[in-house]
Amino acid sequence: MSDAADRDGERHAAIRFFAEDRWQAHEILFRHRHPEQSCEAHREIVRLIHGPQPRQGIEGFRGIAKSTLLEEAAIIKKCYREFRNLVIVGASYSRAVDRLASIKREFELNWRIAEMFGDQKGPTWQEGKIVFSDGSCIQALGRDQSMTGMKHLDWRPDAALGDDIEDPDEVRSEAEREDTWDWLMQTFLPSLDDPLTSWVCLLGTRRGKGSMMERIETEARWPVAKFPIEYPDKVTGERVATWPSKFPLEKIDALRSLYRGKMDTYSEEFMCEATHAASRVFRSGMFRMVPRAPRWEAVYGFIDPASSVNRQSATTGWAVWSWVGNRLIVWAAGAERLLPDQVISLAFRLITEYNLVWLGVERDALNQFLMQPLRQEQLRRGLAFVPLKAVAALSATKGRGKINFIEGLQPFFAAGEVEFATPLPDLEAQLLSFPYPPIDVPNALAYAQLMRPGVLVYDNFDEANIVESMEPAPDKPLYLAGNAEKGVVTAALLQRANGELRVLADWIVEGVPADLIADIHKEAALLAETGRWEEHDELGEPDQPYKLPIRREVWARLPLRWIVPAFHRDTWQNVGLMQAIRAIPQGVSAADGGTERGRPALAAMLREHQKGRPKVLVSPNARWTLRALTGGFARVVGRGGVADPQPEPGIYRTLMEGIESFCAIGAGIERQEQSQQPVAYDRRGVPYESAMPARSR
Repeated sequence: MSDAADRDGERHAAIRFFAEDRWQAHEILFRHRHPEQSCEAHREIVRLIHGPQPRQGIEGFRGIAKSTLLEEAAIIKKCYREFRNLVIVGASYSRAVDRLASIKREFELNWRIAEMFGDQKGPTWQEGKIVFSDGSCIQALGRDQSMTGMKHLDWRPDAALGDDIEDPDEVRSEAEREDTWDWLMQTFLPSLDDPLTSWVCLLGTRRGKGSMMERIETEARWPVAKFPIEYPDKVTGERVATWPSKFPLEKIDALRSLYRGKMDTYSEEFMCEATHAASRVFRSGMFRMVPRAPRWEAVYGFIDPASSVNRQSATTGWAVWSWVGNRLIVWAAGAERLLPDQVISLAFRLITEYNLVWLGVERDALNQFLMQPLRQEQLRRGLAFVPLKAVAALSATKGRGKINFIEGLQPFFAAGEVEFATPLPDLEAQLLSFPYPPIDVPNALAYAQLMRPGVLVYDNFDEANIVESMEPAPDKPLYLAGNAEKGVVTAALLQRANGELRVLADWIVEGVPADLIADIHKEAALLAETGRWEEHDELGEPDQPYKLPIRREVWARLPLRWIVPAFHRDTWQNVGLMQAIRAIPQGVSAADGGTERGRPALAAMLREHQKGRPKVLVSPNARWTLRALTGGFARVVGRGGVADPQPEPGIYRTLMEGIESFCAIGAGIERQEQSQQPVAYDRRGVPYESAMPARSR
C-alpha cells in the first residue's frame, strides 16, 4: 500500500475517532486555543453541546471558556455535517459576528482541520454569513433581530447556538427582558426548521430574577446545567475549584474580595445563582457601625471550626457579641483557615481579650477534636477555669436548616438592632453573598440567638457599679464568700465598709475543695492587707520584775473569715468545703437562708446609692463576678417567655450563691461597723452581738 493510502487510512481513522470522542476532537484539533489545562467541567460542557437532546441550557461562570467551546463545537458539527443552516445568536448582531469571525479564522488557519476534512471554504465568506463547499452555512443573528432572510437555499435554520444572549454589560428593564423572551419563544423558535426537534443550545449566565437562563429552566422546562466557579465536594463538603489550573481557591478568594458590597453580582457571574436586590436576605443598608469598645456589657463568643485540618478546607468562622436589651452589638468577627492548634490559640485570645462570659463551641466539634487540646493549653497557661459552653448540634443548624438558622438574624438587621463596633469586612461580605457559601462567619454570629442570656437575676447592675483601682478599706475586715459543687470551687473576696459592699477579687477553679481552698486563701490573704490599731500591755523583762506594764498601740492584721451557704453544713450533701477551710485552719460560718435572705438584700443594695455612689462596687479584678452580674447569672426563659424561677445552673450560679450567702448575714456585719461591740456567730451562722467588750484604741 502506498504512503498516500496509509495517510488516507489514518485520516479516516482519526475522523472516526473524533466522531465518537468529541472531547478529544476539541482537545487535539484546537490545542492552540487551550493554554491552561482543561477541567472536568469542560468535558461536561462539550458532552452537553454535542448531546442528542434537542434543547439544552448551559450556565457557566464568567471565564470558563463557554464562547471558546461554542465556536469549536460549531466547527466540529460543520465538519461532520450535522446541520445545513446553523444560526449563532448573540446579545447583538456585532457580538454574533465576533463569534463567526473566530470560526472563519479557524477554517482559514487551522491546518489540522484542513488536513483532516479538506478545504471547507465556499462561495460566500462574508461578515454575517459563511457558506461552505458542501452548501451548508453558518449565519450570525442578534437578539431581537428579525428572522427574515435566515433561510438558506431551501433550508430553514435546523440548528442554533446562543451565546450570552443577555449581555452582561447591559442593564435592561423588565419590559425589555419580556420583549426578548417573547422574541425567543414566539419568533425565533417557531422560525426553525422544526420547532420541536431542531437542535438549540443556549450558553449564558443568570442575571437577576426573570433572566432568560432562569426562564428557559423554570418556564420552558429545558434541561439546564450549571457550572459555578467552585462547589462543595459531595463526600467531604470541602470547597473544590471548578477549574483549578486557572481559578484555584486562592484566586477565587481574591476574586470574591473584589466584589465586597456587590456580592449579588459575584453570585450571578461566578456562582450561577440569580439574585434580586429585593429578594436578598441581607443588604448593605442594614449594616450600622457605631464605634465603641466593650465596657460593662456581658460579652459572648462562638467559634465554628472547620471540619478538616487541610489548609484548603472551609474556613473557621468566629464572632464576639453582646446583647443590650434587643440590640445585638458585634465587637469582632472573622474567618480564617486555621489548623487545630491555631483554633485553640484563637479561643484563648477571645476569652482573654473580651472577658467572655461564655465561648460557645458546637458540642460535636468540642468533643471530637477540641476538648483535649483546650485542656492542655489551659494547664500550660495556668488558668483555673475556661468559660466554654458546649452548644448542642441542633438539626436547625444543618442543611437547609442552617440557612434558616442564619436567616433568623435578618429581623434584627432589618430593624436596625444590630451594631458593628468596628469594621467587619468578612462578616459583611458573607452576609451580602448569603446564602451562597462561604457562610462561616454568619453561622457563628447566628449562635447569638441560642446563647442569648435569659432574664438577669440582677438587672440593675451597670457601669456605675464598676470601680477601677478599688482598694480595701484598711480598717475593715475582709471575707471570703465560698461555694463549691462537684468539680468546681468558687470564692469572692468581699468587704462591707461605710455601708458599701465591695467585691475585690474572685476565683473559679476546677477541682475539689481539699486541693484548692488553701491556695485560694493564700492568694486572698495577699490582697487582704487590712487591720486595726489595738492596745497591748507590754510587760517588763524577767530581770525587771517590778517594772510597771506599758500600754502600746499595735497594728493587728484582721483575719480572713469564710462565709459559705448553709448546705455545706449538711451531713449527707456537703462536698467537703467547710472541712477544707477548717483544715487550713481558718474560721468558717454557714449562712442559713443564703439565697432567700441574701438575694433580696443584694438586689436592694444594687438599687441604693449614697452620696451619688452605688452601694455595690465591683473591681475589674473580680472578672467572674462581672461576668455573672452582666449576663452569666440569669434565669432561663422557657416556652411562652416565662423564666425559670431559679437561675441557670453552672459556675456563675455557684459563685453568686456564695456572695448571696454573705449578704444574708450582712446585717450583722453592718452592725459591727456601726458600733464597737463585736459580732459573733452561733452554730447556725446567725450573727449576734458578743458580750465581750470591744477594745478601744
